[in-house]
Amino acid sequence: MTRAQQTKTRWTVLPNWKFQILPRDTRTIITCVFLGLTMAVILQITERIDLALTGGSIPIVSAIVVCAIWVPSAAFYGLTGALITAWINPIISNLTASQPMAPFLFLTNAAHTVPVALLVWALKPRDRGLKLWQVVVIGQIAGLCDAMMFGIGNRVILHLPWDFITVQILIVQPCYLVGSFITYGIMRRLVNTGLVPKERATAGSLDAV
Repeated sequence: MTRAQQTKTRWTVLPNWKFQILPRDTRTIITCVFLGLTMAVILQITERIDLALTGGSIPIVSAIVVCAIWVPSAAFYGLTGALITAWINPIISNLTASQPMAPFLFLTNAAHTVPVALLVWALKPRDRGLKLWQVVVIGQIAGLCDAMMFGIGNRVILHLPWDFITVQILIVQPCYLVGSFITYGIMRRLVNTGLVPKERATAGSLDAV
């Protein structure tokens, strides 16, 4: 493999990490709680921006931002990270009544993070990290699940018409696409921080990409 090919590979493939579908160690739980609290603080801001822009019915800003923490949490820490980071913010949102959709956020958030954990479990090989296109595809599928669940919430809570909900989904999907590229860069940095469990390196793993 030439140096140019190695450089391209390093950019388009994440460094490897050890993935577990349901880790239960203390470091994982503490890290996920910290990420969940960070996400909650950020969403308290973005939810109010979305409330001002769309009445809270279309999470344009939040859709971009949530990818940056939800996807890494679920991708690195499995269902443990998926559920902890997904459910901390709804608790705060319901206590502060930050938006009318707050009671439904338990379902919408989990509809985003749980598919990420399951897709990483299904797609990630043991000898390397995910490729850029895999992160983007995972982000789009998880985003679609999130948007559809959010649409159901809009129908149940806000009684919005299905035509509007369809437009809503079409609007937020590009937001999740943008968020996926931002997420990829964040994931590259997080893998190298020491907070993410590393998979034992294997000979020739780079050539297997």
